[in-house]
Amino acid sequence: MTTVIPGARSPEQARANADAARLPELPAETMTAIRDLYDRRIKDQVESRW
Repeated sequence: MTTVIPGARSPEQARANADAARLPELPAETMTAIRDLYDRRIKDQVESRW
């Protein structure tokens, strides 16, 4: 999944945001934990909005 980070207020912030694309992928275990957290704590609060 990717997303735009809105609101860069300077060229340096825009470059720093773009540099994040060069970071290594998160391990599968981390992604599973994030999905679990989303499903348990966030999903019901946001998915009805779209």
